[in-house]
Amino acid sequence: MNVDKGTQSKRLMAVGECMVELIHTGNDSCKLGFAGDTLNALIYSKRWVPEIDCIFFSAVGLDTFSTKMMSFFEQNDINTVGVARSKNRNVGLYSIVTDESGERSFDYWRDQSAAKVMMSLHKIEPPELGPIDMVYFSGIGLSILSDTDKNELLTLIQQYRDRGALIAFDSNYRPSMWNGYQHAQVWFDRAYRVSDIALPGLDDHKSVYHHGCVQDVVDYLSSVGCNEYVVKAGAQGMFGYQEGGLVHYQAFNPAPSQIDTTAAGDSFAGVYLANRLAEKSIEFSIKAADAAAREVVQHAGAIISKDALASVKARFLANCNEGVLVDG
Repeated sequence: MNVDKGTQSKRLMAVGECMVELIHTGNDSCKLGFAGDTLNALIYSKRWVPEIDCIFFSAVGLDTFSTKMMSFFEQNDINTVGVARSKNRNVGLYSIVTDESGERSFDYWRDQSAAKVMMSLHKIEPPELGPIDMVYFSGIGLSILSDTDKNELLTLIQQYRDRGALIAFDSNYRPSMWNGYQHAQVWFDRAYRVSDIALPGLDDHKSVYHHGCVQDVVDYLSSVGCNEYVVKAGAQGMFGYQEGGLVHYQAFNPAPSQIDTTAAGDSFAGVYLANRLAEKSIEFSIKAADAAAREVVQHAGAIISKDALASVKARFLANCNEGVLVDG
């Protein structure tokens, strides 16, 4: 795949929270890392299409873990101009325990997370972000904010859209982070209405909207004005739509082994959006994203090594060159 020359000037901004990640490794030991859904996606975007300037819009504290987190951003080539610093809050923490099939259970400690008041912090000292080509946000990022700050964020996102940015939203529904599904539904409605690209999960829509099938999700997204969406339907596969019409179906293809499903959806979103920003087709972008996600679930933790993803990308592009899929 040859990246378009214009991609070098493209700028992708992800909004959300990064937390300290503790992965249980057995014998009461834990491995320390950093992760958050939209940040994970941003890192995978940068690794797949390095020419894109990837900006994180969030907030951290001044504590030791916050400082280490900022270093982590920089080590992964994430632009931190949009990361505010709080004097009296720190960063959240979560732990992951995975079962034999790779399914996860989480515990969270995030009440004093600086990211929960990111909108207020950015008001005090507005960052100079410059032009943005795409903004990516999620249901998790919305859920940590007060309703007042949710409104502030959606207003800001609409302003970027008015300036020509594409807006991408991933539902990423976590029931415990909302005051009931009706609360989530109100804000998801607003989020979808300001979005050009949606990456909904069928399970999310079953919980929030009581949608029973992919077509229910498609009908809903068409009604709120989304132009492009990929419905992730588990074992049914992935369905890519543009202007209400199905343009690609990707059958479910399980990974050879499934160690940890953490960030499977995040890596899919990041690689998909990076390719779309690089003006690749929906089919090409879904296939690339699927290849990345299948590799991610074979490793523990949210962020796999650069070498592991580079190998996946190389194999994918080699298949393209062999005529399996050609785009750009």
